Amino acid sequence: MPFLGAVRRVCNRDTGPMHDPWIHVGRLWTNGEPFLAVDAALRDAWQGFSNDEFDQVVGLDPRDTSIPVGAGRAVLVGVDGVVRDDSWIEVFEAASGLVAIVQACGPDYPDVLARALDYPEVDDEDGDTLKVSSGELAIFSAAVDGTGLHSVPLLTPQPGPVPPVHGPPSRDVDQGILFSTAHTAYQLKVRWYTELDEDNCFARWLLIPARTND
Repeated sequence: MPFLGAVRRVCNRDTGPMHDPWIHVGRLWTNGEPFLAVDAALRDAWQGFSNDEFDQVVGLDPRDTSIPVGAGRAVLVGVDGVVRDDSWIEVFEAASGLVAIVQACGPDYPDVLARALDYPEVDDEDGDTLKVSSGELAIFSAAVDGTGLHSVPLLTPQPGPVPPVHGPPSRDVDQGILFSTAHTAYQLKVRWYTELDEDNCFARWLLIPARTND
């Protein structure tokens, strides 16, 4: 499949009931640790590195999809060691506010990403609800601090083409992503290791804008 065609497929992928195209907005590198998705106002309460709070994440059951952070909670996204261990995590956003975090493995990387985004969500596992009252949603490694010396820079979404290959880690400093959002809550849905065929597999985390009574 031609690369440009594959990119076009991903960047215009229908998100289902919301009928918005997926846009690739960034990628995050993991050495096997998950990421926190959290209200950015709570970032300074997370000390994954300096206070060993990452140990709490390591001890969680796979069914646990959130963890306390200050006065709120973060949801855990972005790593399935069966798909890959050290890995890029691709981040997509739709105009509706829906966010997809995808980990994929296959010989045609844009194509397996497109198929992962296309995969029905009906059997995805329901995760916890993420509340975001500050208007900003941060995603960063659970192994670092949310702010300060042992944190990582957070970039705003960078819309662009899908990477043509998975590729090695960047030589630059690891980064996170900071979304501006009008949504105050997201419902997490998780799809663990899913085999598409003998050569392609993926895992996926969806942050779906949700209503809240709070």
